Amino acid sequence: MDQKICERLPGRKRMYAQTFPATRETVSDARRWLTGTLGATHPACDDAVLLLSEAFTNSVRHSRGKTITVLVFVTKTVVRIKVIDRGGGALPHHVDDPYGEAGRGLPIMQALAQDCGFEVLGNGWLMVWFDVGGTTS
Repeated sequence: MDQKICERLPGRKRMYAQTFPATRETVSDARRWLTGTLGATHPACDDAVLLLSEAFTNSVRHSRGKTITVLVFVTKTVVRIKVIDRGGGALPHHVDDPYGEAGRGLPIMQALAQDCGFEVLGNGWLMVWFDVGGTTS
């Protein structure tokens, strides 16, 4: 996968970044930050916030690090979000247990995102990314 994934986004881009402590309490802070960054009326806001919550929660649960960085790239047609953490030894994977209490994040991401994936970065860090529609007038 191309490490310069944001460069493939069409048109002009705006980029936003924020680093949060890797705690359960900051999941809601990350959601509020993204809502404020996009604006609550942005057409991609609801899906983007839900998917960020899933990716961020997985980072809190599985990463070995103390921080999680969120990058947001906004164009007229797409919002790309990257969640970067120190990695946790296991890669994101689909859990096929319809009765399980966990494991629904990746199927939700695959259903709502226009595109999504992950990349192991240098030094073992993990980046999960997803695109949601962002058409604005």
